[in-house]
Amino acid sequence: MREIPSSPCEFYIRFLVSAQPSLDEVQGNEIIRTLEGLRLDGLGASYIREVVDIMSPRPTPYAPSDKHDPKTRTYLKDHKIFDMWHPDRGIREAQLILLDYYLRDKLEPMLLSSVCHAEIARKLRKYTAISLTSEGVSAFGHYYWNRRVMSQSAWQEYLLGRSFANVYLQGLVTAPDVAPHHLPYVVGIAGPGQAFNSAEASARVGQIAYKYALELEHRPATLENTMALKHCMSTIEKADTLMRRSDVALRDVLRQFQKFRMKLDGDEVIAVNQLTAGNFSKSGEGTDVDEEDF
Repeated sequence: MREIPSSPCEFYIRFLVSAQPSLDEVQGNEIIRTLEGLRLDGLGASYIREVVDIMSPRPTPYAPSDKHDPKTRTYLKDHKIFDMWHPDRGIREAQLILLDYYLRDKLEPMLLSSVCHAEIARKLRKYTAISLTSEGVSAFGHYYWNRRVMSQSAWQEYLLGRSFANVYLQGLVTAPDVAPHHLPYVVGIAGPGQAFNSAEASARVGQIAYKYALELEHRPATLENTMALKHCMSTIEKADTLMRRSDVALRDVLRQFQKFRMKLDGDEVIAVNQLTAGNFSKSGEGTDVDEEDF
């Protein structure tokens, strides 16, 4: 396994390179634009050139569309891209998955786990109209999200530096003390004895946006940083609105009332008779006098 930087979609990049008329005239920028349009990462022009070097030289004659040409067939199989040129059901399914970003947000983190492809397909069918099969999941993992092209440490570094990583992937590289609380909420399940609380989630999002805004305050006033700060302020405003409508705000009010709650002393209450040494109001005096005394 190589320790140099790699892209999870390396075999798809190899396919794009194999479709170029000549390896000497590969349009690296065009390949990068294609990848970015599909929310894939090509790691820049230098990486594309590295892939071109790996795939050089081509056989002569080179006929990738002819599945019966022996030299080309061997070449494509050696680079593990033969079935992309001659797609079966799994490849066609993988191409549908590639365009379903909502499904990919859930599929990509699972492909980095030890869950088998058949089980992944079974669990994710409810999120898409695609008839997911293990063959389609396997083909997608091979061409667009291949976990075997990098070591675990390389994957972690890649995910940390990925600017458009979804929230599920961010949970894979979050701090150990945050992960037990972050992941159950993100994947839609509750922790032991807990339930998802949208108000608490809004409070957390507002805090994160505020800290990021403080960081942006010290960066150069570029258009990118200004737009990022604008998004932070919008997020903080929305989170504050949700907080005001939530039970979190009510708990804060109750917490303030607790400060003024009356406290009862544990001392013994003194009887009024002990304080007055008799009838304090003088009521009823004379009623016990006998009539014969008059």
